[in-house]
Amino acid sequence: MDAEHKELQQAAQRFIRSIFRTGVSLAFLPVNRLPREPRQHFQAAGREFTHGLAKLVRTASDHLEEMAKDVDGPTNVGESPDTDGKLE
Repeated sequence: MDAEHKELQQAAQRFIRSIFRTGVSLAFLPVNRLPREPRQHFQAAGREFTHGLAKLVRTASDHLEEMAKDVDGPTNVGESPDTDGKLE
């Protein structure tokens, strides 16, 4: 029974991967129909775009971490800033 479950799971994973690859192939069909040189330029532009996007996300993440470190200290829910952390 366990072997059948594993086999079914692997078959489902292969099916999902093949569906994904088919979708990607269809999306890139117009690009792949271009002549070699324009296709290479398009692919290089895509790589540069993804590298730039990754750098943007990394930089934003670094800034958010810096902002989190700059916070004076942790605040607990329900604490009043006037009472030094004591609830009234």
